[in-house]
Amino acid sequence: MNLKTRLNQLQNQAGSRQNSPALSCQPNGLKIPHRVGQPNRDHNHRRHSDSRLAEQLRGKLIDEGVIQIEKQIPLNSTHGAMPLSELQTAPQLPGDDNLKLKNVYLDTETTGLSGGSGTLAFLIGYAWLERSAICLRQLLITRFSAEAQMLEQTASGLEAAERLVSYNGKSYDLPLLVSRFRINARKQKFDHLPHLDLLHTTRRLFRHHWPNCRLTTLEQRLLGYYRVDDLPGSEAPAAWFDYLQRGAEQKLLKVVEHNQSDIISLLVAHTELARITRNPDHSDLDLYSLARWIGEFDREQAYDLLRSRIDQADEKSKGYLAHLLQKSGDWQGATRLWQQLAQNRCPEALEKLAKYHEHVSKDLDAARYYCRQLPDCQARTHRLRRLQRKSGFQLSPDYPSTIL
Repeated sequence: MNLKTRLNQLQNQAGSRQNSPALSCQPNGLKIPHRVGQPNRDHNHRRHSDSRLAEQLRGKLIDEGVIQIEKQIPLNSTHGAMPLSELQTAPQLPGDDNLKLKNVYLDTETTGLSGGSGTLAFLIGYAWLERSAICLRQLLITRFSAEAQMLEQTASGLEAAERLVSYNGKSYDLPLLVSRFRINARKQKFDHLPHLDLLHTTRRLFRHHWPNCRLTTLEQRLLGYYRVDDLPGSEAPAAWFDYLQRGAEQKLLKVVEHNQSDIISLLVAHTELARITRNPDHSDLDLYSLARWIGEFDREQAYDLLRSRIDQADEKSKGYLAHLLQKSGDWQGATRLWQQLAQNRCPEALEKLAKYHEHVSKDLDAARYYCRQLPDCQARTHRLRRLQRKSGFQLSPDYPSTIL
């Protein structure tokens, strides 16, 4: 067979295939799933689904695949046991002098809980306080390609913010958003704003008395707020992917509701945490941690706090009160507390008494007495030897009264 004959045969075969029904690359009975983020819907169908979703959320479709939800929540309602009217008083935590800053409370829902370069925020929610209402705004995307538009809307919406308030936002939400802005070559200014992360505050005050410091634990134990029919945040990624692949709306509606509850809890928690730092009446509060926090900025206030609750103070709290008395020059009050603690063989109190009698009262016998009760270690041995040497000569009148 020459080349010309072979080419004619191939040409005839190609023509017969064009007239035959198209062959399916998918075996009978086998459904190959579409790639994530590319649901089997045409453009018009997808837009119709997004419009229906926006209507159910009482939002509006502001761009291809971007839904904006806005709410105003009046302050004459409650959140759990907390009246929202209390939000009208600017919350002030210890050392916080930013009372006049406009706080914006931020929370995100993402495609993964562990972060990473492939994780993005599909829902960004934030709120701020007006005179008579909480103003809440959420931006939800319904496709990957809409992320850049959502980020632009977020940057614009946060332009008036003067401080961000979040719950674990310093470690998770903000770094993720900054990364996504960078990947999408979009500019933002909120990365340089002051940032108050209430998770750090909660851990500082309650980590020794609560099983964990998750937001839901704070809501139940501090705000008296118990969620009903809530979709856990861990299920949010699957709910979003279900909508992308199958158009399933119900769980995604729950995700938006969950995000709204998170943000409102942020506002209420900020106010309540500030209140109990001024009036520490919560039974789970760590008095020592609060006193140390206040003492970083105002020793007198920390002293007043511990003195007013001396009956509730544990060993660490009494030790810190003695430290404050020592710093103020009240050695009599400090030694009285150290002696109380030394009865229970508190090592810190025993060491303080040994130092006091060696360097301040110059009673070397008392110093040796308390030093011998210290746990056996190299420092104890060294101190005892020094005291033995000192007891062999008369102390001069100008021996330095070192305050340790």
